[in-house]
Amino acid sequence: MDLQCLLWLQDIRMGRGQFIENLLCFISDTPIYFIVVLALLYSILDKKKFSNALFCYIICSTLNAFVKITACVYRPWIKEPRIVPAKKSLGSATGYSFPSGHTSCAASCSLGVVSQYKDNKVLVILLAIYTLIVAFSRCYLSCHTPQDVLVGLVEAAVALAAASALAKFIQKKEGNDKVVFVGATILFAALFAYIFIKPYPIDLDAAANVLVDPKKMQQDAVFDFAFAIGFIHAWFLERRFIKFSTDKLDAKKRAVRLLVVSALALIISLALYPAAKALFDKRLAKFIDGYLLPFSSVFIGPMIFSKIERALKW
Repeated sequence: MDLQCLLWLQDIRMGRGQFIENLLCFISDTPIYFIVVLALLYSILDKKKFSNALFCYIICSTLNAFVKITACVYRPWIKEPRIVPAKKSLGSATGYSFPSGHTSCAASCSLGVVSQYKDNKVLVILLAIYTLIVAFSRCYLSCHTPQDVLVGLVEAAVALAAASALAKFIQKKEGNDKVVFVGATILFAALFAYIFIKPYPIDLDAAANVLVDPKKMQQDAVFDFAFAIGFIHAWFLERRFIKFSTDKLDAKKRAVRLLVVSALALIISLALYPAAKALFDKRLAKFIDGYLLPFSSVFIGPMIFSKIERALKW
């Protein structure tokens, strides 16, 4: 039934021309930029609110990655040769299919923001519509089945509840942030071990070629786990040693912070990650990229712009 639904949507897509397909491909790939926006707003708008939103995202992405590499569900076009995904969507349709990472990302980021701005009805409505469009697009583009998308939405709801409970735990007692730091480090060490120890399905096509290479499937999980633990390490270190504030920021402070954090992200994405891919196994490169992106935004960037602000006596 799920694959039949995709075939039905595929017939609609192929009869509607390229405009709608290209538009939904674009919207479908925007959740990654949503994370970037959250990381920037963390430094220049409201540290506490966007820290909570980022926690919602990393809990959801961790859950999603764990379920993906545990279930090991192949993409729709591997299970049903008649399914032809939109070409422009293939670049981001990596890893296993179940659950939808794009949907869970859009939903968790949206819920994370909405939980901090509950009274802004316009924002709530816009983010709800955005999440539903992303979810629909993953089926329309033949990248995911309806159940992939639905479970992605459920993951986001679970992550929001977990992030809320975690925030209360951290605030409850001084030193609980250290418990989170140590506990998360142990948890993610176990998750990384799980990625490489667990068995993966090895199915062959008619020419005896492996249908899905487990090493390629591991890359997304490595990135997601690295991003999560990189964020938690940076969050703890910033909380203990930098302690910057987003209260009463003027335009020049915001500009400097935006410049510093953006420059670090570009250096990692355009220089360090390509170099790591050329030198190391892609899974290690993904770990480096995943860990450094949040670590630079949440700890290194604040350390640099805090020193600049003190030096300029702002």
